[in-house]
Amino acid sequence: MKRIVPTALTTVALLVPTSVLAPAATAAPAEAGTAITGTWKGQVFGDNGADAGYRARVRIVKRNGELRGRVASGGCYGVWRYRGRSNGWYRFAEVITRNTTGDCARRVGVKVRRDDAKLRVVWRERTSGDTATMLARKV
Repeated sequence: MKRIVPTALTTVALLVPTSVLAPAATAAPAEAGTAITGTWKGQVFGDNGADAGYRARVRIVKRNGELRGRVASGGCYGVWRYRGRSNGWYRFAEVITRNTTGDCARRVGVKVRRDDAKLRVVWRERTSGDTATMLARKV
């Protein structure tokens, strides 16, 4: 019969919490599923009831503890100003700063959330109620 005798090294290893051994390994997967910061791109659908999509690129950063963003889509370029969070959505106000096509809505409400590895974006015009959506991938 073999007898297993725990050594001091084994005992110490058993007493050290896993968070001390590998903090990055345990923190990264949780953040990866919820973080909205970064650069995202995808196809926008439903704008003015259109079936065909157009490309959009969104960059969301966190500076001085506050989220903000930039958007470029279909000849419309603008900024996103953070408005808060509700029901799992991050809300922004989009303000167009450059309009190369002449058909950009100047101010639009935007909400975003993570959908697994993608970012779901919903735009809504305040006056008409028109909506557009994008399921973007991280660049």
